[in-house]
Amino acid sequence: MATVCAKVLKHHLKADGTYNVKIRIFHKNEKRYIDTDHYVTDKQLSRNMAIKDPIINRKVNQKIDDYRIAISDLGEKLEFFSAEALRDYLANKNAEINFIQFCDDHIRQLKKDKRDGTASNQTTVRNSLVDFYKREKVSILELTAAMLKSYARFLRSKRTMTRINHLGKEVTTESAGLTDSGLYNHMRDLRTLFNAARDKYNDEDLGIIRIPHYPFKKYKIGSPPETEKRNITIQQVNMIRDSQTKPGSRAELAKELFMLSFFLCGMNAVDLYNCTKENIKKGRLVDIPDSLTRRFRRM
Repeated sequence: MATVCAKVLKHHLKADGTYNVKIRIFHKNEKRYIDTDHYVTDKQLSRNMAIKDPIINRKVNQKIDDYRIAISDLGEKLEFFSAEALRDYLANKNAEINFIQFCDDHIRQLKKDKRDGTASNQTTVRNSLVDFYKREKVSILELTAAMLKSYARFLRSKRTMTRINHLGKEVTTESAGLTDSGLYNHMRDLRTLFNAARDKYNDEDLGIIRIPHYPFKKYKIGSPPETEKRNITIQQVNMIRDSQTKPGSRAELAKELFMLSFFLCGMNAVDLYNCTKENIKKGRLVDIPDSLTRRFRRM
């Protein structure tokens, strides 16, 4: 059985002469500590570092009682918790989840995983949520079906956006509002972020549900709008191929890259960029990037 008690650690004396009151979790022969909002001085402590102040004792004991009830409610599931996992569960059980902070952490991990395209799309969602709420802190419980309807209307409206460019300077632009296709993609990416938050904070096996609601059950994103056919004719391809461009110009580069992509069955520019000399063997492109491999599989 896990035990919980208040503790003041002598070696944690701060420069201002105070100690933070901590709550110690002892479970499976391991100790973990949770910081509290309370601080004491030597005058409020006994010789064995016990808290003498009745007001602080009352406040801390209320929190300890809450933790003991939470541990008791876990029942047999307690055995599946390590001391550290139990500490995190107790400390965060009733804490509000800042969805914007979650987005920042999730996007940071996407960039580490070299998923820059997905990170860019989800950064757009994160920034527009800040624009909608006009603040950097948004509880995940604020994302409701009614909110999503208002948010969709906001995304369709003309609005002014201020962003930091790659030079670190603020740039203000105007958006004409999202189209049907743009709105679908945007809300799809928001749903992906919301699902990732549920995966992180909910554990159905242990009965830990910090995000109990799911607004996308009532707010339906629907099916993606049918993409308009944008195929060009053979005559247009021939016109591009036979066009006269200045040697070494950007126009010539654009023409040559277009024709190269055409001859390679629509290879993306990013895939061309990621190819090296090692991808060319005996005049053939080999070991092509994963994104292009997926393209060929769909053909």
